[in-house]
Amino acid sequence: MKNNLILLAFVLIPFLTQAQKIALSPLETVQVKESNVYWKAELDSNSEYTIINASSIAVMNASFPKEKNVTKQISFKLRNGDGQGRTVNGTVSGLVDWNGQQLYSAELEIGINLSTLWEYRKVNCVLADLTENEHKLIIGKNWLGDDIEVK
Repeated sequence: MKNNLILLAFVLIPFLTQAQKIALSPLETVQVKESNVYWKAELDSNSEYTIINASSIAVMNASFPKEKNVTKQISFKLRNGDGQGRTVNGTVSGLVDWNGQQLYSAELEIGINLSTLWEYRKVNCVLADLTENEHKLIIGKNWLGDDIEVK
């Protein structure tokens, strides 16, 4: 009897974990808490990083090479597709090679409405110039994790 229960558990566990995944469309309205505005974001499960439209990036007491600026204070402007946004102060959390450039990243809190409640996650966001992109926020694997599936 005990062996049958163990066998049943091994059969059911993959189905139960599969059912817990949340399916989202490739375009979602999200909120970046630090910018206090809503964004139309592209959810890209192929992207390792979350990338946000940032400009006027200034590291306080900047040094060269850029690696020396990790953990220093940073100020930057965030703008969504409607031109709304604000200046945000934070800390440089790292450097990321993206689109042939070495860019700063900073930790931001991003939320997506999952049915009836907002799911917020703090992630390192690459601060990039996305003015030419259709979407000013690209949410990658570091936000999506293993529990969200993009359909």
